[in-house]
Amino acid sequence: MIQRLIACFTISTMVHILALMLPLVIIVKPSDIVIQEITVPVRLVEGVQQIKEFIKVSAPIEKEKGNAASGEGVSFEAEGGVGAGYLDRLKVKIFHVWQYPEDAIQKGQQGKVSISFVLDSKGELVDIDILTSSGSYSLDKAAMAAIEQAGPFGSFTGDIKGKTLKVTGHFCYVLD
Repeated sequence: MIQRLIACFTISTMVHILALMLPLVIIVKPSDIVIQEITVPVRLVEGVQQIKEFIKVSAPIEKEKGNAASGEGVSFEAEGGVGAGYLDRLKVKIFHVWQYPEDAIQKGQQGKVSISFVLDSKGELVDIDILTSSGSYSLDKAAMAAIEQAGPFGSFTGDIKGKTLKVTGHFCYVLD
């Protein structure tokens, strides 16, 4: 009977010691791991005030003069009559998923890419083409991927006439 009591006491003590050491292991382990996070600043070109409502920013964004073809960021143009509200929603969704490819960063690649895409009345992507390449496959692919991943963009607003909407997006990749 005493042996059983001693065995139970020993096992209980070991379990308690392990339970007390586990938080120390959890606290110590992350400090041993070095996490290198690469951040690339990306700024919008126009409509910054409307975008600030949708995206939480950690640093002030300055409004660029001109369009994306001459500055840094992203801009969109649509053929026909389309309200700024729909284009702003489209821009926010695309900007939210748009990334600077890490392999392009490592190679120091920069450039401007213009992409034409067509949306149907439900806001779903129907067609996408590169109008002007940046000269970098990675940058072109990332811009196209952002458009594809951001969709669908929602049904057209009342101000959009027609069954489809052709949009041209300008993406400017600049390393600081």
